[in-house]
Amino acid sequence: HAIEFLLWGQDLNGTEPGAGERPYTDYVTGDDCTGGNCDRRADYLKAATDLLVSDLEEMVAAWDEGGEAREAVMEDENAGIVAMLTGMGSLSYGEQAGERMRLGLMLNDPEEEHDCFSDNTHNSHYYDGKGIQNVYLGSYTRVDGSTVEGASLSDLVAETDAALDEEMKAKLDTTMAALGAIKEAAEGGFAYDQMLALGDEKGEELIMGGVNGLIDQTRSIERVVSTLDLSDVAFEGSDSLDDPNAVFQ
Repeated sequence: HAIEFLLWGQDLNGTEPGAGERPYTDYVTGDDCTGGNCDRRADYLKAATDLLVSDLEEMVAAWDEGGEAREAVMEDENAGIVAMLTGMGSLSYGEQAGERMRLGLMLNDPEEEHDCFSDNTHNSHYYDGKGIQNVYLGSYTRVDGSTVEGASLSDLVAETDAALDEEMKAKLDTTMAALGAIKEAAEGGFAYDQMLALGDEKGEELIMGGVNGLIDQTRSIERVVSTLDLSDVAFEGSDSLDDPNAVFQ
């Protein structure tokens, strides 16, 4: 988020068209510097980017052969499955459907938009949903188009309840279609913060399509948890979904 702000600057357009418009001169040293502290701003951007790369490298190592995260999961397979389903349910329901989507729509507030500087929220929502689907299907398509895949939660559920597996996959597809509609509209010029505008029926329809799909798939994730007879699984909630009146207090 810090990197996003450093690259784009604040979006002062509200629910009107336009994203942040940071000029390149905010990084020019000398007399052409705009905004002041251009050298410090550049240092901050470099430090934040270096930290992000370092964190990603740490994650890759942790999940590689012999990595700490991989070893921890393999020590207790049920714990790993619980973690996967907890993550899927929490992101689907409380985090994405609630805090990242429904809340902003309730408040009609572009400051509640996930990527409020760059207007890239449609991609964040779409690929969050895609990540949930990837985890269930045990499949990931790389940026070069190649696919890495293996044994999956889908396989495990299908062994116990084939109908539930089909239901889960269908609901994931429905959600991705709804998130895809948001992405398509934004790429066509109808940015996500414009969708949040008070009284914009088309925007509300698009966003609620995603919200409803995410909530509905969470119900199936709950059934998966029950079918696999797992315990200690609790999904993150959100006032915007569980106690809407609290949002306005």
